[in-house]
Amino acid sequence: MDLDTHKPIEIVQSRRIEDIREVIAGWGFEVLNQIEEVSIDLWSPYKSLVEDLMPNANITADRFHVMKQVNDELDRMRKTEKKAAMSFVM
Repeated sequence: MDLDTHKPIEIVQSRRIEDIREVIAGWGFEVLNQIEEVSIDLWSPYKSLVEDLMPNANITADRFHVMKQVNDELDRMRKTEKKAAMSFVM
């Protein structure tokens, strides 16, 4: 997403890291070197790809995936506490 125009820069049809690398590398070093900020999900190959190809980019985890992780953990804790509380009742 271009932060100035709020439009996608590129859509890659594949999730394979090799395919994504090929498309992004095709932008050229001059373009990649100017990228300042990248928001990605929490999959480590994406982080490695950005670090390799965009040396000046700050990496930020996208809000959707961070909130999903937080909600999943809260749900797990809620279930654990409920199970513990139910053991006192019985």
